[in-house]
Amino acid sequence: MKIDIDNLEKTYDKCIVNGLVREKATLDAELIKSLRKMAKAGLNFIKKESKSIKKNSLEWTFVFRDYYEVLRSLIEAFLLFDRVNIENHQCNNAYLCLKHPELELNWEFLETVRLKRNAINYRGQFLDYNDWSKMKLEFELHINKLMQEIDRKLK
Repeated sequence: MKIDIDNLEKTYDKCIVNGLVREKATLDAELIKSLRKMAKAGLNFIKKESKSIKKNSLEWTFVFRDYYEVLRSLIEAFLLFDRVNIENHQCNNAYLCLKHPELELNWEFLETVRLKRNAINYRGQFLDYNDWSKMKLEFELHINKLMQEIDRKLK
């Protein structure tokens, strides 16, 4: 099933016009550190637990969802450096991709996993191992890039 991804620039503009991106007065370094620590612990837990999941299991749905939460937390932590408060995941993704092209993050990937996560949470959709395996590497690339950048900015 092909997922329709909204245009990055139009999505960002809509977020701005609707007041979903707001400036924050201060940088909350402790929250950044806490979100990073939580993401790292979550990732370690998922990797450990997923070793025992059989390929024919629908539990890959939960591996995907947990990876999404790790990625989302890291995006939120990274955006705190910009002193912005953003109302939803799509606007987080749009802001990140448009304002930080140096990170070379993939808008289509971020939107695809956001929409898949929504299908899981709100429409009861399950994923299988094949679904998960197609996204695993891209998840890891995005997560690793954000971890590196957060660590660099914290120093």
